[in-house]
Amino acid sequence: MKKRQVIIIALAVAILAIGKVTKDFMAAPKERAAKEFKENITTVFITTVENDSIPVFVQSTGALEALKRIELYSEVQGLMEADNGRFKAGNSFKRGDVLIRIRSNDQQAQLFSQRSSFQSTLMSVMPDLKADYADEFPKWNEYMKNFSVEKSTVNLPEVKAEKLKSFLVGRGIYSGFHSLKNLEIINRKYNLVAPYDGALITANVDPGTVVRPGQALGVFIQPKVYELETSVDAITAERLKVGQKVELTMDGLSSKKWIGEISRLVKAIDKSSQMSTFFVSVSGNDLKEGMFLKAKVKAKEIVDAFEISRASLVDNNQVYIVEDSMLVLKSITTEYFSQTTAVITGLTNGQQVLTKVPPAAFDGMKVIVYKGKN
Repeated sequence: MKKRQVIIIALAVAILAIGKVTKDFMAAPKERAAKEFKENITTVFITTVENDSIPVFVQSTGALEALKRIELYSEVQGLMEADNGRFKAGNSFKRGDVLIRIRSNDQQAQLFSQRSSFQSTLMSVMPDLKADYADEFPKWNEYMKNFSVEKSTVNLPEVKAEKLKSFLVGRGIYSGFHSLKNLEIINRKYNLVAPYDGALITANVDPGTVVRPGQALGVFIQPKVYELETSVDAITAERLKVGQKVELTMDGLSSKKWIGEISRLVKAIDKSSQMSTFFVSVSGNDLKEGMFLKAKVKAKEIVDAFEISRASLVDNNQVYIVEDSMLVLKSITTEYFSQTTAVITGLTNGQQVLTKVPPAAFDGMKVIVYKGKN
């Protein structure tokens, strides 16, 4: 019995000893390897400077308008006569063709009456001219023979002698002549004639309507030469000149181009926009009035310059370059801005300039230049 108790006690002591050893082992702290310190270095993207002469192009937009363009108005009143549908938008006319005829029966009768009256006045002075001014009589007699109430009145014979001129004035020759010419001018206004080969783009009246003085009748153009009105900032406008070539394109037709030239420069600045207007003349059979075109014109050429993204600029007059894996703030001169880029001077060929400034960048900051994938 005693022997069995001794064995049990020995086993209990052994178990307690093993438990204590295990507890001490578990409680002992593990030795950890010290962490390796890594410095946080920003990776940057750069471009290498290659200075060159850079042409600066200015782009603007505008609508085409025919260079020869007339808005037709009536100066007289009357009924528009039938014209077989000629006075319609899109119809073409030759120079001298009648665009509109306004009924002028009463005006025509008045004109014939005035011519007849003037002819009678001329006949009344012929005997006195023959008796007192024999030298002048032949040319006045010839004028009288050629005078017709149905033809336009030609100018009177030239008179140099003051005595004869006074005689003719007293007999009403000159006053009658000028009254007659005035009626002929008014009579011509009843027929609107095409001043050049062209086409109607607007027609506001139809045959049978009563036309009144000052009424807008339509718009007549010559569809050959056009002008595009557009504008640029005042500083750039100073570099443009008349005769300079301009490239014109249309959105949606990028393959189609027209070459025009600057025809006029407005020597004033718009108060509200602070822009200066210029006009571009261009011709082409496929051009139409009202087309919206984009104009591209060379404003200047900047020598020893480099073009970069606007994201590279710091306060528009500095950039960061990379030297010995560190950022260096470099002063530059910004010569020109476009929507996305800037043309600058002041850098040396081979310098590495940041294409985009990273957050919290500073002079002396350590960086890694991105090399790309091999």
